[in-house]
Amino acid sequence: MNQTRAASWSAFLVGLIAGPIAALLLVAAVGFHASVSGWAYAVGAAFTAAGLLSMPWRRRRGVTRAGLGLVLFVASARLLFAGGDALDTLRLPSGDRRLINRLVEERDGTLFAAHALLLTGQLPRSDARDFLPALDAAFNRLNAAEGPIATPAVATWLGLQSPEDFDTVMISPEGEKAPEAAVVALHGYAGNFAVYCWQLSRAAQAISALTLCPSVGPQGDWWSPQGEETLERTLTWLERRGIRRVYLAGLSNGGVGASVLAGKLSHPGIELRGLVLISGASRVAATPRVPVLLIQGQHDSMFPAHRMRAFAQRTGTLATTFEVNSGHFAFLDHAEECERAIASWLRERERAVGS
Repeated sequence: MNQTRAASWSAFLVGLIAGPIAALLLVAAVGFHASVSGWAYAVGAAFTAAGLLSMPWRRRRGVTRAGLGLVLFVASARLLFAGGDALDTLRLPSGDRRLINRLVEERDGTLFAAHALLLTGQLPRSDARDFLPALDAAFNRLNAAEGPIATPAVATWLGLQSPEDFDTVMISPEGEKAPEAAVVALHGYAGNFAVYCWQLSRAAQAISALTLCPSVGPQGDWWSPQGEETLERTLTWLERRGIRRVYLAGLSNGGVGASVLAGKLSHPGIELRGLVLISGASRVAATPRVPVLLIQGQHDSMFPAHRMRAFAQRTGTLATTFEVNSGHFAFLDHAEECERAIASWLRERERAVGS
């Protein structure tokens, strides 16, 4: 009898911890347009917490088991089926896949984190005015095109990225011909997200290029030794696959890193054809020796437009600037305009290859 009572109270105490978490998940699912799996996780957690909080617990074990069963069912289904269509998430240089990246749909964690950052004042409202609806719309487009996907964000926030073993989002171009060109995109602060890589791949399709987005860690510090080595290993992997031309892109911190690393790349079998810097470039980077496209929001307070203009002025005739009426998240809230600008610039560069 004493053992039963102790087990009941232990379950109740666990429920006191699980209850607020389950409530938060349900609120997030309602407010942030959660995915089907996100809703299932939230409902499963709610049933589990309700069962644990019910007294006496032994009479409510069926509720707890139902909740845990739902959570396990959804996790198992995602492990089996979340992978994307043209989009794939690989571990380089091995080419394996990390199953843990399949457990959570990227939109759920990303939208939750974005709302939290905005509510706590860590994102300037002037920059994020259109960010959240644009992010939601981007995930809707991605889901319609790819279905459930694996995200490198999970492994990133678990600290699993290293130059010897890093997750990379890869999106192959349409058609059966093996691509000779690739767009390599460096992510920004908070880690690598498939949604940005997929959006950039829509522009890269204009030249039938492979899109590859490696991961360095939550800081997006590509200028560090770890970032430089990760990019070098990425290019080595591409060279072995027959890629001969690379366009190096970067978003925010990734743009800063791309502008710094462009002058350090040394792969005789790969030609660096140009840079695409989106909302970020280094003030101390060497002047680029290749054409540069700079995408920038005119009202960016996190990386002011005057810095990008100064970089463009220093680059001279090799620079092409494309500005939109937006803040730091121009690539999302002016997605179609930015995609068209990048696609047009890439086509011009590829036409120069054959001339």
